[in-house]
Amino acid sequence: MSIDPGRVSDPSAAPLPSQAVARQPVKVTPREYRRAVRLQARKVRRVIRHIEPWSVLKISLIFYLCLWVIVMLAGVMLWSIAVGSGTVDDTESFIEELFALQEFKFNASQIFRGFAIGGLVLVVAGTFFNVLLCVLFNLISDLTGGMRVTVIEEETARQRPRTRPRRFRWPAWNPRK
Repeated sequence: MSIDPGRVSDPSAAPLPSQAVARQPVKVTPREYRRAVRLQARKVRRVIRHIEPWSVLKISLIFYLCLWVIVMLAGVMLWSIAVGSGTVDDTESFIEELFALQEFKFNASQIFRGFAIGGLVLVVAGTFFNVLLCVLFNLISDLTGGMRVTVIEEETARQRPRTRPRRFRWPAWNPRK
């Protein structure tokens, strides 16, 4: 593996300015190569002074809607398992005996309609409270100067070894051809 990191291994063999064009790449070991291209990280302190309420609204709404869909699907699956295992029928007969009723049945469509509407109300309420907390944070950070956070910034890409670009040479001009 050979790279030219812009240095010569022997300082006494450094090319003179007239010889700078003919510089050869230096051989390096794999260990030196990894050290040269290692990703760097540094601790940086940042201050959060303002959060956009519009961004909080969008993210909260999407988050709570996804949560609502997950809970609805889990409810449907649990209900179908309960019906399949006979738990719903056993519960209905227990309630009939407990309260001395002639007939008692769970109305599944009405239960899930109420469950869905209640979940949507909670989605809107949760989104509203998140935006309200965002506005409250912005007001408080104006008074206190924000919130200080220490983060680690890492390089996202490996550096390629430096190579010298080839020098363009004009072709030799021969007027006899």
